Amino acid sequence: MTTPATQRQCPQCERHVDVQTIICPFCGYVFIDNPVATTRALDKEDPDNLRSSRWGNSRLGQKMKLLLQLVHDGAEYAFDPMQVDLISLGRRDPATQEIPSIDLGRHKGEDLGISRKHLYIKRIENNALTVLDQGSVNGTYLNGQRLIPHQPRILRDGDEIRLGRMVIRVAFVLVDADSA
Repeated sequence: MTTPATQRQCPQCERHVDVQTIICPFCGYVFIDNPVATTRALDKEDPDNLRSSRWGNSRLGQKMKLLLQLVHDGAEYAFDPMQVDLISLGRRDPATQEIPSIDLGRHKGEDLGISRKHLYIKRIENNALTVLDQGSVNGTYLNGQRLIPHQPRILRDGDEIRLGRMVIRVAFVLVDADSA
């Protein structure tokens, strides 16, 4: 069977995934064919590095938005820095009617293994963000590494989070002053 040019086969589970996928959403295999970035000189005119976000930036500047994109259906959630005190991801609880900040039940969350209380994203000092698995049944993976429940990890621009079998891409996006 021929694979379309936009897909590749995971060597571990042999399923077809998008060629830009870093982590296989089915088995967690990490594709290591991305080139290693070299050290770049800092821009002296932009000491806060806010003109453009670079992969790996852990600070959500005041001129940026947090963008979470669900890979399987393209849905996007954007948050201003001041809205990111605590964001919960999971599914609505029918018993208590508790609804998380992002209800992933609307995006096939139950089928993809999302717990009702799955993950928190929390802003800490210096506008850094952390992710914290809430003891979910199917686990949370940050760039292919399973998180230890209830232990926060720093979230960076360009990270990929997998909740159960749902993959979410993280971006810190500069907000144009004219469009704000």
